[in-house]
Amino acid sequence: MRFLALPFDDLERLGPLWFPFLKKISARSKEPIGDLSAQVGRREVEIGIVWDETERTTHALVGIRYRQRGADCIGEIIWLTGRGMREWRHLIGELEDYLRQRGCQEIRPICRPGWAPFLRERGYTITHYTMEKRL
Repeated sequence: MRFLALPFDDLERLGPLWFPFLKKISARSKEPIGDLSAQVGRREVEIGIVWDETERTTHALVGIRYRQRGADCIGEIIWLTGRGMREWRHLIGELEDYLRQRGCQEIRPICRPGWAPFLRERGYTITHYTMEKRL
């Protein structure tokens, strides 16, 4: 398995590889699939996938948003969903390398609590908490 960033110009053609994962993201985030898809269409979110060359299938979807903080570029991982996480989570190094090549000085995964122990082991630190309350 490996991490692959998909070129914006090929996203429509490659839709069957990544679009089905938006349903799960939509269910968790409560954002309509159309809104999520529109973020990709406006090039606000870059799509990456975890690709299994042997099975020729996608195991996970990664959504990346880029932010500027002064002179620094930050790669935010805003979507990360898939199946068999333990089989591909080690690919975080490939994702870090990709973001470094894109000029990022920092990676900021916006993750669910279950990811925290794995990320801490790899040198990530908690800088903020995001909490929700339904009104």
